[in-house]
Amino acid sequence: MAARGHTVVAHTNRAPVYEFWATLLRDPKVLAAAVEHLFPTVDCPQLSSLQETWFHNRTAIGRSALFYILNRCSDMSYASCGSIDLEHFNPVAASHLRRFDVPGFYPYYDKCEDPIDALETAVGSDYIILPVGDYSMNLFEYGKNKGPDITTIHHRRLAQNLKKVNKRWAVLYKKHNALFTLYRQYNIAMVDAYGRRTDSKERCEEMLIANF
Repeated sequence: MAARGHTVVAHTNRAPVYEFWATLLRDPKVLAAAVEHLFPTVDCPQLSSLQETWFHNRTAIGRSALFYILNRCSDMSYASCGSIDLEHFNPVAASHLRRFDVPGFYPYYDKCEDPIDALETAVGSDYIILPVGDYSMNLFEYGKNKGPDITTIHHRRLAQNLKKVNKRWAVLYKKHNALFTLYRQYNIAMVDAYGRRTDSKERCEEMLIANF
């Protein structure tokens, strides 16, 4: 959206996520060079081990490079958890980092403990966009590692709070049948695996839910 001329203020309450985007905006060429240097030197066992320690790296560039590589290689798209597969990483992606220049994109570190509280800090905005992802994932219940980059969402509370928001909002989820009931009074657009809109729940991969 920022690349199309819109102003985007990207809220996060996870410090490493904010640090990555702030570092990318400040030093894209340096970050890209760090990624290109680091990726060929690590294998799957090393990256799996780094999932528990990457955020202890002493420099912002080092932490951000590890965050990017681990995020790309994880089957859960989190730096701190998921199964590692080097095939998920496209070395050409570093060139996109080097050329990253998006005026109008502003990462914002929201220090609220519950990310849902950030709805109250999004003042002055015309839209609220929430790329939530997986509805069913609960890292506490399943005993998975919850790293400093991972936000746990209370989905029913989010839906309840969105009802009180007096502005336009949209939520992007991976498909889950419970969402059809939870957001039944709102507009739900179903998207297939190829990014095309579909009317078939069987072919639906993602759901875009909006109050407009």
